[in-house]
Amino acid sequence: MHADLLLVSILAIFSGLVGVLIAIILYYFVQRYPTGTEKMIEVWNAIREGAKAYMVKQIKTIMSFTLALSIAVLVMIYAVYTSFMKIPFNIALKESILTAISVLIGGASSIAAAFFSMDASTRTNVRVTEAGRKSSLEALKVSVLGGGVLGFSVYSLSLLGLSVLFVVYIMMSGGLPEEVEYRMVLDALAGFAFGASLSALFAQLGGGIYTKAADIGADLVGKIEAGIPEDDPRNPAVIADQVGDNVGDCAGRGADIYESVTAETLGGMIIGWVLYVLTGQALFIVLPLAIGAVGVISTISGLLGILSYRKFKEAFEPFAFGVVISALTSILTYALVVYLLFPLQWLYMLVAGAAGIIGATLVVLSTNRYTGMKSKLVVEVAQASQSGPAINIISGLSVGLRAVAEPIIIIAAALGIAFYAGKSMPLPGLEESWLIDFVKGVFGTALATRGMLSLAGTIMTLDGAGPIADNAGGIAEMAGLEDRVRANLDPLDAVGNTTKALTKGYAMASATIATLLLFQAFIQDYVARKIGITELNTSGLLEVMKEFINNILLLKPDIIISVLIGALLPYLFSGTALNTVSKAAFQIVEEVRRQFREIPGLLDGNAKPDYYKAVSISTEYALKSMLKPSLIIILTPLVIGVLFGGPGVGALVIGATASTIPLAIMMMWGGATWDNAKKFIEAGNLGGKRSPAHQAAVVGDTVGDPLKDTVGPSLHILIKLLNTISLVFIPLYFLWILQSIL
Repeated sequence: MHADLLLVSILAIFSGLVGVLIAIILYYFVQRYPTGTEKMIEVWNAIREGAKAYMVKQIKTIMSFTLALSIAVLVMIYAVYTSFMKIPFNIALKESILTAISVLIGGASSIAAAFFSMDASTRTNVRVTEAGRKSSLEALKVSVLGGGVLGFSVYSLSLLGLSVLFVVYIMMSGGLPEEVEYRMVLDALAGFAFGASLSALFAQLGGGIYTKAADIGADLVGKIEAGIPEDDPRNPAVIADQVGDNVGDCAGRGADIYESVTAETLGGMIIGWVLYVLTGQALFIVLPLAIGAVGVISTISGLLGILSYRKFKEAFEPFAFGVVISALTSILTYALVVYLLFPLQWLYMLVAGAAGIIGATLVVLSTNRYTGMKSKLVVEVAQASQSGPAINIISGLSVGLRAVAEPIIIIAAALGIAFYAGKSMPLPGLEESWLIDFVKGVFGTALATRGMLSLAGTIMTLDGAGPIADNAGGIAEMAGLEDRVRANLDPLDAVGNTTKALTKGYAMASATIATLLLFQAFIQDYVARKIGITELNTSGLLEVMKEFINNILLLKPDIIISVLIGALLPYLFSGTALNTVSKAAFQIVEEVRRQFREIPGLLDGNAKPDYYKAVSISTEYALKSMLKPSLIIILTPLVIGVLFGGPGVGALVIGATASTIPLAIMMMWGGATWDNAKKFIEAGNLGGKRSPAHQAAVVGDTVGDPLKDTVGPSLHILIKLLNTISLVFIPLYFLWILQSIL
């Protein structure tokens, strides 16, 4: 193992440990804040117990599935390697075992990040309620500290886990030429990214089904039919709704960001491996790990930037300030890292990385223009509500469709700048060709992606603060606190919709660029295995890569079929997930109606509802329904790979990516616009609560809720999961059964 490669890996491990330590310090610091009245603590305990019970059941379901899948991966790799690809026994056995272990560890660590995110948020919410009795600023401070636990822990755990496994696996794979050794380790680590992506999809989808079934049921019967406030304790679904905020928005997003950092860092390392083969510079492999230190430092600056705010007109101001500070810090520290490691190419690398950082910042800030409670477009949807729910829905859909253009243009510009910067990067001694330029350009996009990820800790901090503040407002309502407390918390609740929308937009932006990165990693991995892991050489690598790319570019029937199937996947997945939410919400609605009808004195406040029943319904539907949509994504690339081989899988990923990106943005930003249009009316505008406009806006919000919180945020995980599945199951694609026909 190269000494400089080991040194950089140790730096990444140290950075991860520092981030985890800061998360632990924040975790204990938050717990020093008071929890409030006895009634507040009673409500808080119900939320914590419900969230914990759901997460424990979800962990058992996910890990059982992941264990079975890891065994299947082990058998598949070993069987194909030894029976069809004639890989030496020792290499086949070692890689199959390491990959299977990686799948299991990746799945476990991702769901652990989800659980830790849930636990941190449920420990913070009641403390934010108590802080809201003082002022909005104090409540903001506590919610951001709680969000900071999520931001530091999720980002740092991913960096730490990937770095440690990289070093351990290299130490276990001695006796091989270094280029083969590194290749085998990266192939095994693809299982880590796959396991993390799989758990993230389950956590996000299951949590999204849970939270939106409860939320829709609570709103439709409580607000519209019974005319009671959103978090009224008389509503049997209100505890399930509060639990859903934690298992969906916090736990699901924690696993989501964890797998984003993991998969995209690994993709950059695989691209770096090709440049290492071409140039002999091993530092290309670990540069994505070195840049991980940038993310820890930028998260510190972002958190301090938010907490330094003393006055604000809108609650989004300190969040925007924190993102800008974090971005500036990222660019400066990023420049230092690449200058120290690559003094000849550092300027080109800086341009590529800065393109990703600036692009992500612009996407984040543009979110407020579409989803901020006082934005022109949100007011437009709120005004449309005066004409009834149909016009509200049409208006919100219009905003969602228009919102697609701006982030995609920003992403495309960042992608183009990063690719050109990488392509222009000088590599002395390497013969120039279009393929060499392409590989360098893709490495530029890898640096842009890693630059984007340096903001992940700050973005996760913002995202965590949103549902924490939402829960805090619900606790205030259910505990019967004075109106001024809810008035102090409502602005944070509204801005929480925006921060959740910007997190999803940020995740979609990084996933878009990462898809090209992971797709190129798939090509290179497929090519390397086709050549033979023990027969790698520069000329062979480039020649087979050229052949693979040409196969995808040819409009053969198998390629066209694969592109079309890829394009339909997000729609089939979304329809299946929405159908589940619809059925679960129907059961919640009927249960709430039943309790209002059958429990004497419930609506008069003289009886207590059965909260557990609604929690039980949401839990049951979420756990049993998250597998079917996920299996669609898991099985499709395997079937396409066996039928049409590696080029078919590549075409499938291209089709899925092209249709997923605009669909996800439309759902996430359109849904947030509907939600804040409702909150704009609830703030006393256009007739206020219980007015006809408010009832129409509630209907629009229930349409947008599963789009923005269930399906939309699952879609960007979908395209990364497709890529990591493609990487792990590459050996299977060499059984291409239609190659003689097509």
